[in-house]
Amino acid sequence: QGYQGVSLRKLASALGIQAGSLYNHIASKQDLLFELIDEHESDLLDALETSVLSNAKPLEKLLAYIRAHIDFNVGHAHRRSIAQLEFRNLSPSQQRLILATRKTQANILANIVQQGIQQHAFKPIRFNATETLLLAMLNEAALMISADSNTAPDDTISSLQRIITALLRADSVKV
Repeated sequence: QGYQGVSLRKLASALGIQAGSLYNHIASKQDLLFELIDEHESDLLDALETSVLSNAKPLEKLLAYIRAHIDFNVGHAHRRSIAQLEFRNLSPSQQRLILATRKTQANILANIVQQGIQQHAFKPIRFNATETLLLAMLNEAALMISADSNTAPDDTISSLQRIITALLRADSVKV
């Protein structure tokens, strides 16, 4: 029903508790929404950080980042949907906190690309939105996999890894 369509009374009823009891756990509906989105974005950040820690080479980090991003968002499709669609209902200060976490996620990717450039593994055409474009591709791929039960996640991830690797012009790499 979306953020606007759900009252705390409806939420409490769905949980089988009194509305007053719900206030013992949350300060407001907006605070609950913030906690849900913040938890999703923080968990995604943890998954991304963990995926690239064990990989030494930029290409391996890139492939791990792609897989972790898509696997996490497909595995948490409902949470991802809330984080994307209901972000607009957060206060400006809450939005800034979420955007800071998203920026950290993007910086991991930017650092991988930069490391790949420095090590001559990547030779992309650089422009200001390189990482934004790559993240948009990852988000859309996760949405596509989540929405279509006929879409094979591993095939999509492998295809996207090849596409992104080609965009970054990695030296003749087979994925």
